[in-house]
Amino acid sequence: MIRNLLLCLFIASSTHDIHFSKSFVYYNPEARALHTVINVFTDDLEHAIEIQHDGLDLEIGSDNQHLLTDSLVEDYILRNFKFTNDSAVIPMSFIGLEYDYDITYLYIESDTFDIKTHVALVVSVFFELFPDQENIVDYQEGETEQSLIFTTQERKIAIIVSD
Repeated sequence: MIRNLLLCLFIASSTHDIHFSKSFVYYNPEARALHTVINVFTDDLEHAIEIQHDGLDLEIGSDNQHLLTDSLVEDYILRNFKFTNDSAVIPMSFIGLEYDYDITYLYIESDTFDIKTHVALVVSVFFELFPDQENIVDYQEGETEQSLIFTTQERKIAIIVSD
């Protein structure tokens, strides 16, 4: 019974019909920076990048992983996951990625900045692939916690800043 359940979960996760990403964003007041972990399906990430580069095969996590994978992933994620602070884009840096079978964890963090009252997040990850894509972001700053859902219709959401 358990073996059958595990087999079903494996099959469902490797050919998913649900299109979403899950991210965690934390504003660290001591470092005055945003720390972000973005969880995506590996095949979606590969597809989003490969359609921009004819004939490219990233093979994330394999022995044959393309040499430019990190820089291509960095370019893609920094174009599709942005913060603004009083309308100015907050510079973000790609820290790296970790691969765990069908999930890839992407790590980005901001340069140092003082958080203002008008902070917004713009997320468009995989919208070019799936019209039903949802990007869920859990944001934490001090005691303030928010869950945000980004869709093709709602790509930019204001964040409530704690006092």
